[in-house]
Amino acid sequence: MPAPPEVFARDEGQLLDHARILRYSDFERAIAYWEQLADPDRAERDAAALHDSRSLHLSPTFEGTWALDGVGDPIGGSIVAEVLSRIDDELFEADWAEAKARAGDAVTPSDLARTPAQRRFDALVEMARRAATAPADGKAPRPLFTVLVDYPTLSGRMCELANGTVVTPGHLVPWLSTADFERVVFDGPSRVIDVGVRRRLFSGATRRAVEVRDRFCTGFGCDEPASRCDVDHVVPYAAGGLTVQANGRVACPAHNPGRRKRRARPSGPDPPE
Repeated sequence: MPAPPEVFARDEGQLLDHARILRYSDFERAIAYWEQLADPDRAERDAAALHDSRSLHLSPTFEGTWALDGVGDPIGGSIVAEVLSRIDDELFEADWAEAKARAGDAVTPSDLARTPAQRRFDALVEMARRAATAPADGKAPRPLFTVLVDYPTLSGRMCELANGTVVTPGHLVPWLSTADFERVVFDGPSRVIDVGVRRRLFSGATRRAVEVRDRFCTGFGCDEPASRCDVDHVVPYAAGGLTVQANGRVACPAHNPGRRKRRARPSGPDPPE
């Protein structure tokens, strides 16, 4: 979405400063917000066009196989990705348990019966199977996705999904009557209150507050989303650290000192098949 030339000329220096100091993902979000503020009306029109461009193609091909491809809007795609990832995780745990029983404690991802791509397709089939077995007159679950929104008059514009995708307020309008929204306030009288300070593990509102605050692994340069991370203590519990928001941080298994002995699920692009 090209911004008006005069706005770009005015802000070019600030954008270059951001490019020098921010990580790529943070700079990408900064640019998205800048484009929205530069031309809010056009941002909403582009968001509507993005939603209208959603599509899915599923076609039979040679030997009875099927070809599947499509494009989803930011919110709809996030809903599908969350459910698919949850089922994929279930299948991964089952695959790992089977491989461990077969290969012993030295099991590695190469011992798994399915490749990541095969497992994702099986997760999609399982998602369809579960949907088909739901009662016809049953109440459909309302999707829940976390949206971070600030008070623009106080601290600037903020409107993004918990996975870091910047959206416009207009993106949210179609979901107001069909989805559950989670309100998170980072500061002030309504902020999430720490609970269970004597508990060993982060759970409930305290865990959710840390996840939404950090959103990604706090390890240097790591973009692993909070949904795939642990919430651990900054000051270890054994050293007197409290189980409170201020002493919590999101860390993936590779960056969590207390969990490094646990096997970590492979991340990144799929290996060659």
